[in-house]
Amino acid sequence: MPVISIFEHSLALELAISELENHHIEKERILAAPVKKNVVEKKYLDPYNADGLNLFIVSGIGMSVMLLGTMYGFVLYWGPILWGLIGLIAGSIIGLVIDYIWKKTVRKKTLRKNIADVLLIVNCEEDQVELVENILKQHHTLGLVRI
Repeated sequence: MPVISIFEHSLALELAISELENHHIEKERILAAPVKKNVVEKKYLDPYNADGLNLFIVSGIGMSVMLLGTMYGFVLYWGPILWGLIGLIAGSIIGLVIDYIWKKTVRKKTLRKNIADVLLIVNCEEDQVELVENILKQHHTLGLVRI
């Protein structure tokens, strides 16, 4: 009866495999295979922005700086309309820069966290299933399936 589990590639996986071997489960009955993760590079200005961050920051900062430009434009030389447009352009550029920096730092953190997962398949007898499941749970499996 196959028991399938998913582990992070870590020392816990190695300890689980060695403990299974110590409980008289042969190496030929244990299969560990790395799972390939498809890392898709996000487009920077995508219209369906999944995180919803760039359009919010760009429009929010652009609108705020435009408001300040319009308010102070009453006392400045070029007038409120021109200073409002200048504020809108400057705020949008500031928002794009902040969003670009934010996505670069978040992407670096998530790339460091993406450690490959390993699929562990143990083909054991019916009376060994509970033992195998307990060993895998003790070693912090991410998921477990009994077929």
